[in-house]
Amino acid sequence: MGEYAIRVSGRLSDALLSAFPTLHQQPLPVQTLLWGDLPDQAALQGVLDSLDELGVEILEVNQLPDRSNEQAEHPA
Repeated sequence: MGEYAIRVSGRLSDALLSAFPTLHQQPLPVQTLLWGDLPDQAALQGVLDSLDELGVEILEVNQLPDRSNEQAEHPA
C-alpha cells in the first residue's frame, strides 16, 4: 500500500514503541514520529487502533511519496 508517517503527541516509552516493531521512530521534543511501510489499509488501521487503545494522541497521518518511482525517474 505504501509508506506512512504518523506523528503522535508526547515521547513514547520504549515499552510503547515495542508494540510497533515494524515501524521506525524518531523522538522529537514533544512528539514522536513513527514511519514505515504498511502493506494494506488493514495494517494502517491496525496501527491507528493500537495507538488509540494505548491512549496515544494521533496528531497527523501522511502517506509518504513512493520512492521507487523517484528512483526510476532519477537513476544513480
